[in-house]
Amino acid sequence: MELKTEAVPVNISSVSVKVYAAKGKNKDLLANASLTFRGETGEYFTISGFSIWNSKFGGLNVEVPRKAGFKFFLPESTLWRKLKKAILDQYDYFSIKPL
Repeated sequence: MELKTEAVPVNISSVSVKVYAAKGKNKDLLANASLTFRGETGEYFTISGFSIWNSKFGGLNVEVPRKAGFKFFLPESTLWRKLKKAILDQYDYFSIKPL
């Protein structure tokens, strides 16, 4: 049996970023974040579990969610750069410090 793939038209009008303090004992984990994608007519979905880390090469890094029930987050590279920048900008704005 062949699986059918069908495109669903969704017009995303905005993406909001929420950054919150990291829970855990890893000193390099600085914060966690979630992204909420909103459509033009009010519908939305949220992806949580992004992690903001101190990079071992200097600076900060954002990792995609790696939870057991979450399988894939594969944005196009230009979109990922924009989302990553938005997450890091929001982190910098709130100046969340590790616990």
